Amino acid sequence: MKTLEFRIRKLHVNTDVEKRLQKKQPSRVYVGEDALIELTGSRDGGKAIYIERASASPDEPPVRREATLWKAPEKLDKAVTQMYDAFRDACGYRLGEQVKITALGSALPEADEVILEELTLGDSTQQPSAPEPIAPSDIPGWEVFLAGRLSLVEHVYAGLVFKNVFLRGPERSFVVASVNGRATGNGRYLDRRTTLKISDPTAAEEKLNQIPQGELKVVGIQGLDSQIKKLNNLLGCFTEKNPIGATPRYPGIVIHGGHGTGKSLLLKHVGNAGWGTVHWIQFKDKLTEIQDVFQKARLQQPSIVLIDQLERLIDKERNNRGAVIQTICEALDSLAEDTELKGDAPKVIVISTCLDYTTDVPEDLKEPGRFTSEIYLPLPGVDGRKEILASFNLHVEPAKEQELLHHLSERTHAYNGKDLRRLVDEAHLLGRIRIREERRHYSHNNINNNTTAEITQAVAALEIEAPPQAEEQELVSSSPPPLYFTPEDYEEALRVVRPSAMHDINLKPPPIRWTDIGGQDSVKTSLRRAVRLSTESADVLSKYFEHPPKGFLLYGPPGCSKTMAAQAMATESGLNFFAVKGAELLNMYVGESERAVRRLFQRAREVAPSMIFFDEIDAIAGQRQGFGHNNKGSGGSTTSHGGLNVLTTLLNEMDGFEALQGVVVLAATNRPQALDPALLRPGRFDELIYVSPPDKSARNAIFVGVAAKRRMNADVDVDKLARDTDGYSGAEIKGICAVAGIAAYDRYISGEGAAGEAEGIRMQDLENAIKGMKRQITREMIQGFEDWERQFRKF
Repeated sequence: MKTLEFRIRKLHVNTDVEKRLQKKQPSRVYVGEDALIELTGSRDGGKAIYIERASASPDEPPVRREATLWKAPEKLDKAVTQMYDAFRDACGYRLGEQVKITALGSALPEADEVILEELTLGDSTQQPSAPEPIAPSDIPGWEVFLAGRLSLVEHVYAGLVFKNVFLRGPERSFVVASVNGRATGNGRYLDRRTTLKISDPTAAEEKLNQIPQGELKVVGIQGLDSQIKKLNNLLGCFTEKNPIGATPRYPGIVIHGGHGTGKSLLLKHVGNAGWGTVHWIQFKDKLTEIQDVFQKARLQQPSIVLIDQLERLIDKERNNRGAVIQTICEALDSLAEDTELKGDAPKVIVISTCLDYTTDVPEDLKEPGRFTSEIYLPLPGVDGRKEILASFNLHVEPAKEQELLHHLSERTHAYNGKDLRRLVDEAHLLGRIRIREERRHYSHNNINNNTTAEITQAVAALEIEAPPQAEEQELVSSSPPPLYFTPEDYEEALRVVRPSAMHDINLKPPPIRWTDIGGQDSVKTSLRRAVRLSTESADVLSKYFEHPPKGFLLYGPPGCSKTMAAQAMATESGLNFFAVKGAELLNMYVGESERAVRRLFQRAREVAPSMIFFDEIDAIAGQRQGFGHNNKGSGGSTTSHGGLNVLTTLLNEMDGFEALQGVVVLAATNRPQALDPALLRPGRFDELIYVSPPDKSARNAIFVGVAAKRRMNADVDVDKLARDTDGYSGAEIKGICAVAGIAAYDRYISGEGAAGEAEGIRMQDLENAIKGMKRQITREMIQGFEDWERQFRKF
């Protein structure tokens, strides 16, 4: 028997032939032609196979299912396999997962016996009311009826579901429990030869009332392997008998993390794990409804209580917030008492989600025996993003898929699972629009040169989905090659879809580049080194530093490109850019400023490599009164009570710089003398970078840069302009050019004609603008920076 490994990819069912095959042979597994030949030695499909996913533990048997192998209707990479969604779900496999396929070398066996069980379907957020069990006298009629439904299916597999079928009484749903006595079996259904039985409803009801055997286990979520492992370990400890004899007092679990990190998805997977009765509490539920849920959970053990968005359930704006919190506390305490009295593992699990365990869960709910276990869901890393993207079926050429996955996973720092889904959807929308335009353009240009048949063929070739064919053989061998989305579609989508984790505090920098800043070579060198330090490996850094510098302070006169330097640093480096003005923090409500600073640093850690930029940091980091600080030179600026709290929070966060991996903290100020000296000690702002007024060469570069973008007269002398603007800031020089441009434009609209249009900005316009522009940078201001630099400069 030959075995190969494959990665599962989405199978789209578009044509009528494919839809018929899905109904008749739902357990088909597709591979590329080369893989089919290597596994079976033939191009003919239909051979029986085992498909299995390796188990997480060597002590567990592999998850193995039976199926049949076929050549894929589209060209597939040798390491890719496809299967219908219903069969994949029944097997418990997920997109992007690695599986092994073993060819048995024989045809699919006949199904001698098929056992069905009644299945209860309903909304996972609400326990459905199940119909009464089938009366024993009605079972033969149902078996004949279901045999007729199965006669339409050629291949029957364990897990095949028949939803909402009607014979008499209420609608019912059934699932194939076994084929030929195997819970993973598969076989050819033969009408009037295969025996069909419905399992005893009474036995099924007794089974539902029993304590579930084995673990309450969650599987099938991409990008959260370590978090799911931790959750499964907790659930295993809480639901299994401890051989030592000690049991947890009560298992209250909180799953927390930012928007779109998978909290609700994980909660739904817990609810669908098949362990006990599931009860949901929604944030809009009334107090009496919350009390009823906990009461039912205690009566219907084993059960799970799932609370999504706990922070909204106990929101501060809710009138009865205190009563809701008290109700949850009492319920948890009662469940804990039940556990202690029985001396056994708890038969009720309570799991909730929120954004932040630290701030959203009140202290009362964190008492021992309540919500004492927490699982944090971070934003996915590179590997997690790649795994998530692989599950979405990018529908690009197979040869380009892995390269595109690598590129997208590297480019999507700070994107959560929902953001990645939006990114793929946007790329597919853009791709479809592009293809539609190409189709219209092709049809318009060729309408007079082609016959109707040729036009139809050309249009069909531009469709994403292959056109329907009359027979299966035509689908496999004669369908036109599918048209794929392109990497450019995804590149365009990246410019449209931004990570939601950064929407509230991220200021997307304008596309400023180092070339847009004249001169300042030493500043550029320092900032480029800062970026390199943030992305360098720990092994390399340990050879040169005990604690690499993480904080950089830009200081100097106003208008000298401090903010532009930060923007250029963000643009050129590709770091996730968090920016905030100090004055904005002080305008928040009491307590919100400190929380905003903590959240800012937390977000930066989550989406590293990243950069935090504090503009006008002196607004929140002024010198503190008392404590022996000398306020001379600060211009009388001291920190208010609210500002003092923000400063204290900032100092505490910056104390952890050594632990910040891939995070650069950059700040800018025109008044370094006003800063609290505690910010300048080693471990906080390690490097102080003076951004001076532009020298002659820098001023020359600024004028040259402006001239390249504007219409300048031939008489403009850039060297003379650079000499005449000694002492001006870069912002003032650009202001001079803007004033000169207005004068030239006024001449143009006054009707001087073509000559006026051609000559553009004259030298005289610039010289007049220089005379009218007052210097904002004084000698006393420069002297103040030099005096401060001598006091605090580290090297």
